[in-house]
Amino acid sequence: MSNFLKNQKNIKEEKTICLSKSIKKEKRKNQYTIEFKFGSDIDVSKLKQIIQVNQQIPSYIPLDITFRLESDIMIPFQWNSNLQLGELAVDPISYNYRIVKYDKQQNNYVFYFEPIDRPFTPLQVVKNTLEKYHPSLGEKFELFHFKLLCKEKIAVATEKEIQEYENSIKNSFAVYIQKKQKGRITTLIKSINCQYLQLMGINEEILQDYINQTGLLPWCFSDENQQFSNLIQGMFQGACQQVNSSLQAINFNGQKFEVIITPKIFHTYNQEDDSYLQFMFFQQEYNQQIMTQNQINQNMFEYFNLKTKIINENIIEDDKIKRCKYRQI
Repeated sequence: MSNFLKNQKNIKEEKTICLSKSIKKEKRKNQYTIEFKFGSDIDVSKLKQIIQVNQQIPSYIPLDITFRLESDIMIPFQWNSNLQLGELAVDPISYNYRIVKYDKQQNNYVFYFEPIDRPFTPLQVVKNTLEKYHPSLGEKFELFHFKLLCKEKIAVATEKEIQEYENSIKNSFAVYIQKKQKGRITTLIKSINCQYLQLMGINEEILQDYINQTGLLPWCFSDENQQFSNLIQGMFQGACQQVNSSLQAINFNGQKFEVIITPKIFHTYNQEDDSYLQFMFFQQEYNQQIMTQNQINQNMFEYFNLKTKIINENIIEDDKIKRCKYRQI
């Protein structure tokens, strides 16, 4: 069976176990319990108030760039550079998801997500915003949006087909596993391999520390305004039509280079809840001589010893939402 199918099934089994467990707790008094007889003259306004806490995206990620869509399209707008890992951009998946678990399986790093609860953005708002960058972006975005949500003519793959493709991958890659159900797509898992880390110019130690500090994931594509249109068009057209595209990537050191992206999408169907699992693979081909192991080692030295910490730890401590609450296996 495909490793990524195993990961998804493990999540489902964990949730089932958690839901089936029955926990019984004896009632007990706590430090906020105040006993008084009905009709007494105790001032109840001084009792501890119950405050409802709503999950929101952390304040240090601007809300005006964090669109949330039913199609789960992730749009990489540029924002606070202080949160970036070196010269790498922030993965747009971090705008709408928090990491709940992180695992390493052989050559792959697997990240499990849960969505940050907030309202969906009207489609027209996103379309109008993209058209400010390029007149054709809004239309391409809209076509991609509805194509992703469409359940008609979905070719269902077998586990064997997914596993064979998975085993054939020799390049750097990223894969997104998403659930498509009732007109909505939710990302469950993202996985990258060691070659993807090399492309970014980092290693596992840097990645772990960055996640611990920020709860964010780094991204290897430049989000500069002059590259934004090409990046978005490449994402929409490439993923929608499953054709190769050439995009400009960037690494930890700020080196920019061309990467050939090869997308591949698979679907499996679950009859029990009438849902589809969508596997979106993106392979990256590039000149691997751009980043050597010696340079990565130097980057690690710079990150841990010379560079100012990416984000003040007080910000994370004060963030009651705790974007990153993963546990490492």
